Amino acid sequence: MTRHELRRPARKDTTTMSRSLDRRGLLLGAGTLLTSGVLAACSSEVEPPPAPSTGRPHEEPTPVQTTEQFARIVPEIHAAVVAADEARDVEELAPRVSGSAADFRKAAYAMIDKAEEWAEDLRTPGSELIVPMTSVTAEFPRTAIALVEDSVEEEGVPYFVVMQQKDAKSPYTCWGWAQQAVGIEMPMVANELVGAEQVTRETEDLLMTPAKALSLYANVLTSGNNEDPDDLLADNPFQTVTHERIATERRELNAGVERDEAATIKETYKVDEDEFAGLRTDDGGAIVMGTLRSSRRVAIKDGATMRYAEDNKYTKVIGEREFSSEYVRSFGTHVALYIPPKDSSGKVQPIGATQTALDASGE
Repeated sequence: MTRHELRRPARKDTTTMSRSLDRRGLLLGAGTLLTSGVLAACSSEVEPPPAPSTGRPHEEPTPVQTTEQFARIVPEIHAAVVAADEARDVEELAPRVSGSAADFRKAAYAMIDKAEEWAEDLRTPGSELIVPMTSVTAEFPRTAIALVEDSVEEEGVPYFVVMQQKDAKSPYTCWGWAQQAVGIEMPMVANELVGAEQVTRETEDLLMTPAKALSLYANVLTSGNNEDPDDLLADNPFQTVTHERIATERRELNAGVERDEAATIKETYKVDEDEFAGLRTDDGGAIVMGTLRSSRRVAIKDGATMRYAEDNKYTKVIGEREFSSEYVRSFGTHVALYIPPKDSSGKVQPIGATQTALDASGE
């Protein structure tokens, strides 16, 4: 057996080490024997050279990341985020956390400075590895994805954590993590001893290219299922919750009047073209990760005034809670999608998302 099954999240049990090992063994499948190595890895070990061996070439491609590397890097990512959150200092994230993950944290700290309750919304992947997804591609940049535990104590949902290495002299850095969707069937991935091929934005032997899949998801999040006339995107919790929240806010904005008579609301999503990662799944499909940025704008009609409650966290950031023109909130979201192989009858399945509030304004 050379596959790992990314099972649906289950209740986390941390009462004893033995029970934790049992659960991780079930998730790792064929990798069970590697679990003890993961848990026992010492963070003081020197990281193996990232460049490929110059010795006799292997007959088959081999993974360019090892379980030992994962076992050290994942806790270092977790520790960097925890240290930065405690100090409210984005500099603490380097060198393991970079890109949009660092940008989002910096924006979140600015919001917390204005309203402390925003600290409760920070989402942090844990330090324990569940499933490593390694690549066999020798060229740079190199990609790895790890499914890791949540950082909460009693119950949590795992995260897909992306790690990339720019060149042989650079460390693996993380630019994002997407919390696994609950109730969604997960794809099978290659055992870490076998590894998987990296895919690019324009890989064509999939149901659609990753670039098109991310764009489709952004468009559906923005404008609904009319943007998916061929019904190629599967239902997913993040989309459902996002649209329900917007619909609820629309009703509240226009309470007592006709739809949109007092104000309109629309959230627009765009794909960040600077960040992408993708690895093959066991069936020839791919798990891809990307970054979306969005702006949710309430446009207030002439003569109307919107007044928000004193405990509204966004208006605390703005310093005002009454608006007569517009009210805008911005977000950053890391997403994970599964894209089936080209001739599959399946759909593009969003399998993870983590959203961070970045800013708010109004007038």
